[in-house]
Amino acid sequence: MAPTDTEAYPMPLFCQLAVSDIEGSLAWYDALGFTTIYGMPVMSHVRYRKYADIMLVADEMRVGEELPASRGSGLSIYINVENESVDDVAARAKAYGVDIENGPTDTPWNTREVTVRDPDGYRVVFTEVADKARSFAEVMGDSTSESYEWDEATSAESE
Repeated sequence: MAPTDTEAYPMPLFCQLAVSDIEGSLAWYDALGFTTIYGMPVMSHVRYRKYADIMLVADEMRVGEELPASRGSGLSIYINVENESVDDVAARAKAYGVDIENGPTDTPWNTREVTVRDPDGYRVVFTEVADKARSFAEVMGDSTSESYEWDEATSAESE
């Protein structure tokens, strides 16, 4: 999948991942549909789509920092697909030989997701809305009305 935008812009949010092999990581992210915005031997910027950016930084650039014993532990990067489906991403992952950790599967919160791990163990979850006809209130049930009432009461008290 080609990203919707490859221009340079100030990124409102991105993650930076310490990787053991820049070239290997670039090949992996490329196989899953990312585009390399720029690449250097020690750092590369990949983008899945506009505002879905990841900075890959080689271990040797993290001088003075203690590298984690287990990379990616407790970290999940969620990326909403655009102009394709989660199943398309899963098919590309399988074709490249990526082990799919979970999915594609539908969740109770109305998403369809597939979870993979990159070569350094970072969990990347591709997600999409499963049923676009369902409203947020339908998906969340009674919990949204209770939250809304609490928010409304809190707002009235602060005025």
